Amino acid sequence: MAGVSRVHMMIFTQQFASMLRSKLPLVDVLDNLAAETPQKKLRAAIESISEEVQHGVDMADAMAMHPRMFDSVYVNVVRAGMESARLAGSLTEIAHYLKVIHDTERKVRSAVTYPMIVLIAFFGIFNGMVFGILPRFQSIFNNLHKALPAPTQFLLDMGAYWGANWTWIVGSLVALILSFQAWVRTPDGNAIFDQYKLKLPLLGPLWRMAALARFLRTLAVQVENEVAVLAALRLAADTCGNVFVRETIYNIAEDVERGRGLSVSFRDHHVFHGIVVQMIAAGEEAGSLDELLMSSADYFDSLLQDRLDQITQLINPILTIFVGLATAGMMVAAFLPVFQMGNLAGGH
Repeated sequence: MAGVSRVHMMIFTQQFASMLRSKLPLVDVLDNLAAETPQKKLRAAIESISEEVQHGVDMADAMAMHPRMFDSVYVNVVRAGMESARLAGSLTEIAHYLKVIHDTERKVRSAVTYPMIVLIAFFGIFNGMVFGILPRFQSIFNNLHKALPAPTQFLLDMGAYWGANWTWIVGSLVALILSFQAWVRTPDGNAIFDQYKLKLPLLGPLWRMAALARFLRTLAVQVENEVAVLAALRLAADTCGNVFVRETIYNIAEDVERGRGLSVSFRDHHVFHGIVVQMIAAGEEAGSLDELLMSSADYFDSLLQDRLDQITQLINPILTIFVGLATAGMMVAAFLPVFQMGNLAGGH
């Protein structure tokens, strides 16, 4: 859904489900939605879908003509909803799915924003200090043939090094980032990095929870709407956002295709250990796989958000203390020459 924001897709899907419950003809619903949709790209896509439906094209096939907005999961759930005469319910589930993902992404952005603002502010203070304030003291002390206090001189030396080499430092950093991005875009690099980041302390469990929550919710929505399990597994694998997890799910789908049980196939892979395997096994036995998959997705979503809160509550104070101490150190380095100048004046 890269062509349109997730919020616009969520609102459209919610409105679509509500209007379908009013028993209006499908084409009228689509035309009304197109008229009310403020987002130009989405409005054009809905108008195109309405035209195709009027010419006898299945709505799921018409949506599939706009893959940047309606991905394969969306299209398959809509198709299953139409075949089972539960389109409004299927759309409601998609809207909920989009909302949960949007809320999680918003929380991640919020957790990252504060540290970035603090670091940018600190960088601004550092540059203002070493290029604006301290050089004036250096000029005064040079005229007096006196040495600056050691902390002040150290800060000035850091500023001088940064000023003389900033192009090399920034260029190296940009080159490193671009090289890393280029490597991650390769199939092998992406797979290696996605596998490695699951093992990282602190952040690894977060990435695992996020991948599992997206996969389980997507799988649950499809199973509930009677999409075949094999197709649902492969489609859900593509939404998890981690190449290593995706390839693992593909292997599980192949095992299931060869006749192995679903829970047995999941149990062979460590990334799905614990509650995932337990829920799938219970769902298979009770015949309520979709409900238990959704419960698992809710569990991982809540766990992810709790862990994000914990990390934010841990990082923000640590970062604040670090920046506070560093800023205090710069203030000391700035005021030491003032005190020393007072002593020099008193000595005269």
